[in-house]
Parts: sequence; C-alpha cells; structure tokens
Amino acid sequence: MSAAIVAAATAGAAVPAAAVVVAGIRSARVDAAIIAGNLPHERVLKLRQFWQQLSRHAAARPVSGLARSLRRWALRCVVPFGGAPIPLLPDDAVVDPGELRDLVQAAVDFERLNSGAVRLVLGAVNLVTGAEAYFDNDRHVIGIDHVLASTALPGLPPVAIDRQRYAGSAVSVAALDEARPADTLCFVVDGYDPVPGARGGISRSAREIAALRRHHDLRRMIALLGERVPPALQGNPDIRKCLAEASSATMTILHLVHEGNPAELAAKSADFSMPALTRRWQAGESDVTTSLAHPLWLAPPPRRLGAVVHELRGGVAAPPR
Repeated sequence: MSAAIVAAATAGAAVPAAAVVVAGIRSARVDAAIIAGNLPHERVLKLRQFWQQLSRHAAARPVSGLARSLRRWALRCVVPFGGAPIPLLPDDAVVDPGELRDLVQAAVDFERLNSGAVRLVLGAVNLVTGAEAYFDNDRHVIGIDHVLASTALPGLPPVAIDRQRYAGSAVSVAALDEARPADTLCFVVDGYDPVPGARGGISRSAREIAALRRHHDLRRMIALLGERVPPALQGNPDIRKCLAEASSATMTILHLVHEGNPAELAAKSADFSMPALTRRWQAGESDVTTSLAHPLWLAPPPRRLGAVVHELRGGVAAPPR
C-alpha cells in the first residue's frame, strides 16, 4: 500500500460517517474503496480477505523468465539511480486483471460506496493528457473501472473510462485541501516516502503537506486579523474580500511512513507474498496504535495555527512541525 489519506472532523468523541473522507493513492486506492464500500464493523475483515486472496492469486501466477530478468535489471540498475521502475510485461502482472476485478467486486459494495455515507476520492493519471485525475463519489458514480484505473499493481493494463485511458500512478495529497469543512484529524499513510534533504530523496508528500500547512496557517491568521478589524471597516469591499479567505477550522495531520530505500520500494510493489503483507499490516497497525495513544498529537493545534503535522517514520516519532 503506497499511500492513503483518511480525514475526519474531530468535533466530539464520535465522528459522523458523513464527515469521513477517504482518499487512496496507488495500490491503497483499493483499500479506500473497501473502506467506503462496507459497514464500519466489516472493513477490517474485508481488507484482510482481499489482500489474503490477492496474495494467493499472486503466488499461483507464473512469471516468465524474460520478465523476471527485466525485473532484476530494474531493481539492480534503474531504481538505485533515481529512475522509475520500468513497466513490467503483461505476463509478469501480479494478478490477472479479470481475477482482480472479481476480487474487488467481492470486497466492495458499490451501492454503499456511492451512497455518500463516506466520501471517496481516487486518483489516477489520464494517459492521453498526462494530467492527474480524481474520481470523487461526491461528483461521480464510482464503478469497478474507476477503482481498477486507479490501482497501480505491477503489470496491470490501463483502463478506459469515457474513451480516455487511465493508469494508477497519481501521487498527490491534494484531496485534503477541499475535504475539510470543519476541524479535521487526518492520517496520511505512506508505504514509502523519502526523507527530504541533501542526503535524502525528493518527498512529494512532504512538499504538498508543507504547502497545505502554509495555506491553512495563512487562512487562520486572516481570521485572527479579522477579529481586530473595527466594525466600521468590515463593510469595505476589499477588506470583506480578504476576510472571505479566513478560516477558523484547524487540521491535525498524522504522517505515518513505512520507510524503506528506493530498491525496497520497487521490490515491495511486486511482492504480495503473505509474509510481506503481514509485515506491512503489522507495521501499519503499530503506527496507528502509537499515534492514537499519543495525547498531544490528538489535541487541537494552537490557536494561531491552521495546521500542525506530526510524523511517525519507520515507527519513530519525529519532532512536531
């Protein structure tokens, strides 16, 4: 699972279902669809069943010698130097597309998914325009093709929707920006996110989270400034236009990173064995448990801030940002 975003309003102990937003990136889009397409008490069971069944299908799928050689070459030569893994041959697909379709259909109740109880956003790339596209059940009727078009499992062919071809390689947290009508608690889960800096990689997630934080900090500061504007000036058109950008809502972002180097990322994207899936499940479970047990992380941000970020990287908490 490369990344998923779960955002929810934090007012009160209980979170109304309609206040929950789930956004999936890369292979986590299937997870997002399963979460949105099942009752709360069924979600964990459905997630486990889906990945266990996919693992069994992957174990039974033959891999051609040429595809295996290409994979080894990609992992050894291309990825360590910062290149993207080369596309795998169709014979080297993790699972047969028809089998994957059946697994998703069995795991997701699409009528429930489209009911609006939980908002779902799935990202993909339009192969005609090269632009990132988002399928949102607030605006679209999501079907099996939208989930498959958004799923970046190795070797899967593109999916056609409305005569456009899509593949699952969008890597953006932009869905957060418009999915926050109130105070928000957000989990950003990354299967891999390089440490930014001179000796680290290029973290798009970290860059986008930082930009989102600056945006909402500015909106919060405008709100605080608006409290000091005399009533006689609040009717001024220019001031009124500025104050319209203000927001009193806050966002707490918990960025959970299951860390690894680029070569490990490429290997993870093609390894759906039960031991590998079990390790990832346990790591994610541990990170979420640690986050929920950290009282300061769940507290609202200071009044002057619109957003605060807490990061757990490889099970280790980083200083708050």
